[in-house]
Amino acid sequence: MQIKWQPTALWQYMLDHVRTIILSFILLYIFVGTGKAATYLEWVVGLLVGCVYFALLWLPGWLRVTRTRSAAVIGTWMLTAFYWVMFDAERIAVALVFYLVGYTVLWLPIQLSVLLTGAMIAADAAIFFMLKGQLDIILVYTIAHASTYVLFWGVRVKREATEASKRHYQQLREVHAELEQAYKELQQTHRELEEATVRLLRFAVLEERSRISRDLHDSIGHGLTSVIVQLQALPYIMKMDAGEADISLKTALEVARRCLQDVRTVVHQMAVDEEGLGLVALQSLVKQAREQGDLDIALTVDGSFSKWSSEIYESLYRILQEALTNVFRHANASRVDVEVSESDGELTMTVTDDGIWTDSNPIFPGFGLSSMKARSERVDGVLRIEPVDPHGLRLVVKIPLHVKDGLTEGEGK
Repeated sequence: MQIKWQPTALWQYMLDHVRTIILSFILLYIFVGTGKAATYLEWVVGLLVGCVYFALLWLPGWLRVTRTRSAAVIGTWMLTAFYWVMFDAERIAVALVFYLVGYTVLWLPIQLSVLLTGAMIAADAAIFFMLKGQLDIILVYTIAHASTYVLFWGVRVKREATEASKRHYQQLREVHAELEQAYKELQQTHRELEEATVRLLRFAVLEERSRISRDLHDSIGHGLTSVIVQLQALPYIMKMDAGEADISLKTALEVARRCLQDVRTVVHQMAVDEEGLGLVALQSLVKQAREQGDLDIALTVDGSFSKWSSEIYESLYRILQEALTNVFRHANASRVDVEVSESDGELTMTVTDDGIWTDSNPIFPGFGLSSMKARSERVDGVLRIEPVDPHGLRLVVKIPLHVKDGLTEGEGK
């Protein structure tokens, strides 16, 4: 078992402030290695200056604003200049000014840092001129201060670039996490849509059954009522006119036979409901699309059909749904012809529109076409798109009606 090392609070604090700690050691070296306390007063003032520099370096977060830092830099430089002039501490003062220039570049806005650095260089040159009066030394220190500014400016640029890269990386991670979450939600929505499709198909069958029930009530119910009335009147007609009774009896028998034939047809249709579930769903979909849009949609069913698996008719339903949606959105068509046929164990659906597309205009597959292609391939089918002369588009889906043992589903049953 591997034990993952967890840094302590102190170690983590040191890692977070490693740059400040290094600068603190450099500052300590400046005071210890460069300064020489000849008198007690000089030592006390030097200690005060050192404490000010350390306080400037370890400034609390709530005080790290531009105005506070600017005032701190100006006050620190004035104290350094006082220490320099009073005790002739040229070496330590020059080192501290280098340090102060670097701090100004790293922590203040660029324009303000240029202004403050220029002011410090000019003031240092004036102090050198008053104390030494040597122009060559003034020029050397001025160039050295300016070079220090340029050096630390490069460090600042690199630091800001690194921080920007970290921010961008963090943003990318957040965006990636959001996209991953959205993808999971999309997958969940997709599964829910698949389940809703099955429910919708069965609802289409129920709707068709309701229509058949209404037809039974309207046609067979009316016919049987007519037979009952005629049979009730038959005894009276026989007494009055035997020929007329004969005709009435034949009429009643004809109506009864027609009602019986209607009942057989409906019973047969409902008995093979599961086998015709796919066609019923397609008919319901075409009917809904025709009612929702100003578009002439015709569905042609050619020949007889074997039993389709639920996966096949669900895929066919969703492909037709997506195809009609694309026609509504992009084709600017006035008519759509949908043909469904079955031959030699292969199911074919063709969707043809008279839209604006021509062979000279390339088609760039989007999410809709890719989805239809994926659905057809899921049931081992193929999907192709071809132009219609003079304009329009034809979508052809071919799906084999087979199972793994090589038999058609009708034979397998």
